[in-house]
Amino acid sequence: MKENMIKNSINFNESSLQKERVSALVKLLLLLWLVCSVFLTSCEEEYIGQYPVDNIPPQKVSNPVVTNLKGGATIKYDLPGDKDLLYVKAQYTLPNGEQKEKLASAFVNELTIKGFAKSAKTTVRLITIDRSQNESAPVEVEIEPLSSPIFDIYESLSVVAAFGGIKLTWDNPEKESVVIGILYKNEENSFVSIENFYTSVDKGIGAIRGLKSEETEFGIFIRDIYSNYTDTLYMTLTPWHESELDKKLWRGMTLCPSFTLSQWGGPITKLWDGQTIVDNTDVYYLNTTSIRIFFTMDLGVSTKLSRFKFWGRNNWYFNLHHPKEIEIWGTDDPAVANGDPCSWDGWELLMSCTSEKPSGPEAMAFANLTSEDLALARGGEEFEFPLEVPSVRYIRFRTLRSWTDSNSSFIGELTFWGQIND
Repeated sequence: MKENMIKNSINFNESSLQKERVSALVKLLLLLWLVCSVFLTSCEEEYIGQYPVDNIPPQKVSNPVVTNLKGGATIKYDLPGDKDLLYVKAQYTLPNGEQKEKLASAFVNELTIKGFAKSAKTTVRLITIDRSQNESAPVEVEIEPLSSPIFDIYESLSVVAAFGGIKLTWDNPEKESVVIGILYKNEENSFVSIENFYTSVDKGIGAIRGLKSEETEFGIFIRDIYSNYTDTLYMTLTPWHESELDKKLWRGMTLCPSFTLSQWGGPITKLWDGQTIVDNTDVYYLNTTSIRIFFTMDLGVSTKLSRFKFWGRNNWYFNLHHPKEIEIWGTDDPAVANGDPCSWDGWELLMSCTSEKPSGPEAMAFANLTSEDLALARGGEEFEFPLEVPSVRYIRFRTLRSWTDSNSSFIGELTFWGQIND
């Protein structure tokens, strides 16, 4: 009997435990259901805007007037008098088949659409929409955009052989955002991309460098942001031979006493330490109170110079003491170079050049520079020497004017190329 009582007690305990487990599981499932319900409710898309108050469509626009533009058109119209008018929608199809919409608020009576390539007639549907999202019947307007600016840019293209590659120039008076793509034929006899220039400046310059001095086939095309393309211009050019000068051979020469080295700069060797994105003590930084700043360098070899690049001070590109108007002087005579460090006797002017910022001639804060400004500064500002310059071993870099007309000048790095004399 005692054993039966123990067995009954055990069975009772097991039964109670099982019930408690079931109860706990039910509570857990209920909790999960509540959480999921709240989550799903919160994830429902909330309606934005005024809830519809009627189903009456607004009146149509009237008296549309078209002004055709390069690559697009502006359409002016009279708005209807509906008090709940919200906006006007233009529907149209681009040459590549892409269907587009352009919206204009009820507070203006015109809209401009762009993205067309060659001049051709096309139809635009103008639809008014009210605050209840009712749409009017469409008004069909015929436009005939002028050919896109990319074709004018294409016609203006000039491509010539240059030292170490090719040089391109083009006109873009509309300041259209375009990509100028350059192809070349490789050893497998296939055209492949070698460079893309992203630009919107009115007068553009681009150069491809580092190419072998051998006959090469190139292709150049222009594309806009709407994926419209020009034809490809093919040509065969032979880049001119040049070599980058070995900076290990360079040395600074005696500085004219009229100039002092700024405490914020480093020695002249900072100009050839290979660091192009630099600041503070990593730049060569000179001050003066009188004459225009210049310094003298020995390039180590007699060279017919082809081009040079200079890099400014990071965070102060095209501002403060960044050189704007520059002269490069040279001599091949060591007696001249080692003479009076302030004298110009025996020195020959090789070139004059100006630092130009793509976004315009005004100095501005680093934060306001455009992507094109920064790409130029970080890639180095490049200048080509005239073909008739004589061979020189010693050069003087002279800052005629900084971007803020200051009495100082700072430079981060210099690189020279040319045809080295044996």
